[in-house]
Amino acid sequence: MLTWLVGALLACWLLVTVLRNIPAVGPAIARRDAARMIPSWALFAKPQTVDMVLLRRDLLRDGTLTCWREVEVAGPRRWYNFIWNPGLSARRAFLYLANEIAAAVVRERRADRQSTPGRGTATERGQGTATALTIMTTTAYLAILKYLSERSHAAVAATQFMIMAVEDQAITGRYTAAGPGNIRFVSELHRVRRRWGGGPGQ
Repeated sequence: MLTWLVGALLACWLLVTVLRNIPAVGPAIARRDAARMIPSWALFAKPQTVDMVLLRRDLLRDGTLTCWREVEVAGPRRWYNFIWNPGLSARRAFLYLANEIAAAVVRERRADRQSTPGRGTATERGQGTATALTIMTTTAYLAILKYLSERSHAAVAATQFMIMAVEDQAITGRYTAAGPGNIRFVSELHRVRRRWGGGPGQ
């Protein structure tokens, strides 16, 4: 009898823990957890409070500059991704690179404000600034640029990328231009270099 009771209590604890980590109902459960008995998945790690979205625009060979559009790093999300998600590794890799660039931007702005008071304002988001020139030499910047260059259409002469932070984007779906977002970084416009035979289509 005691075994069944302990098993039932543990099963209830597991169920409440799962509910606690669902954004829609988690806050309500957390407010009632006065003893702090319900764990959070982010207990031993810094939580990712925003999702990073990769956007690109291209300069075509005929001189046309395209509009910004989202790059699906891991492809569109499917209903079965909570069980089987082969694109998760690519998505995690991009999140790591994006966070590295965002952290580098913050470091450069702090250093710039300390060395030159009055500079390094919030309007500086990369392109054409000293921050962008410094970050261009980082591994994260070069990795994203290489990823986009290898997936550029033959008509693309140069490409540029933007990292946008979006609240709850991973839960609500894809980024939309009308939705709220925070520009974390805008790259320079780089000439696309291809291997012999041309690049793949988009």
